[in-house]
Amino acid sequence: MARVLVVGSDIQGEHALLQRLRSAAALPADTVRSCRDLDDCDLLVIKDTPALRNAALRMVRERPKIQFWIEDQHGHLRHGQGDEHAVLDDHAIEHALRQMPPAPEPIEEPIAARSAKAITRVLRESLQSRHGHAVLALDGLPLLLVDFEQDQMVVPDASDNVAMAQALSDSFERLALHGIAAKRYQQLAGELPRQPLRPLLWQWGQHPAHWHDLDARLRQHARVRLLRWPDFRVLGHQHDSFRLCSLLLKRACSVDECATLLEIPREAVCAFVHPAYLCGYAALEAPAAGMRLAGGAGDGGGLLARMWRSVRQRGGG
Repeated sequence: MARVLVVGSDIQGEHALLQRLRSAAALPADTVRSCRDLDDCDLLVIKDTPALRNAALRMVRERPKIQFWIEDQHGHLRHGQGDEHAVLDDHAIEHALRQMPPAPEPIEEPIAARSAKAITRVLRESLQSRHGHAVLALDGLPLLLVDFEQDQMVVPDASDNVAMAQALSDSFERLALHGIAAKRYQQLAGELPRQPLRPLLWQWGQHPAHWHDLDARLRQHARVRLLRWPDFRVLGHQHDSFRLCSLLLKRACSVDECATLLEIPREAVCAFVHPAYLCGYAALEAPAAGMRLAGGAGDGGGLLARMWRSVRQRGGG
C-alpha cells in the first residue's frame, strides 16, 4: 500500500493526482490512498514552489524512508532529490509504488502487558527464561518483533537502532506487548533480517525517561546485583561500565556505594543500571541492614574502603 501526502494542491487536484498514480501503477484504489500525517506516509508530493520545496527538503531530510516527488507547473512528476530533471513516466511510477512496503497488519493477539513498568517486568522475565515470542505495538501496529528464544529481533520498518530506541522511549507508556506464537512471529517477520536484541534494549534503557519507579528504589539504597556479564557489544569501550560489572558480579551494592568505591558520578552508575535492569542482566536486592554510606558519621568511609579491598582481593586485583 502506498500512502501519499499531497501538499499545495486543492482537493480536486489531489484526487486527480491519486487517480493518475493508481492508473500508472495499475493498482486498485485502496492500495494508493491519501495520507494526512507526514510520519505515516510513504510518498510526499508537492506543488513546485520555492517555499514548499525548501520546507519539504527539510522534512524528508529527517525522514529518509519517505520518497519525495515534485509536480511541476506542467503536471509532470519529478524526483524531489537526486535527478530533478528526469520526468517520471508510468513505468517509473509503477516501479516506485510497487516497491513501497505494505502497511503493517494490526496485531490481534491479546495484550500481555501495557505501560512501562509492566512491559519492563515481562521483558525481564522472558529474557531470563529465553522462552516465547512477542510484538511491541503502538496503537495496534507492530514496532518491534521479539524472539526471546534466539535473543533476536525484527524491525518491520527497517529503522536503525538509534531511531528505534528513541521511538520506543518516546512511546513507552503507550506501548503494548503482545505474546505471539512462533509461527505468527515467522509470518510477521517474513524475509526481514534478524538482528541481535540486546544492543537495542541497551540503547533503549539508556534513555532517561520512565525509570521513576526504579530510581525511587535506588534512592532508597536498594542494592544492584549483576547476574552475568552483559553482551560485550553493548559495553563497547566504556571503561566505567566494565569496572561496574566487575564490582557487581562480586557483590551487590547500592548506587551510592558504587559511586564511592569506583569514584564515578552517581548519574553514570544509574546510566548503567537502567539498561542492565531492562535487559535482565541486573536484579535489585533489599538494602543492606545497618549499612552506612560514605560521608556519614563513624567509620562508613572505612567500611566501604574495606569492601572494595575485599572485592579486589577476591578478583586478583
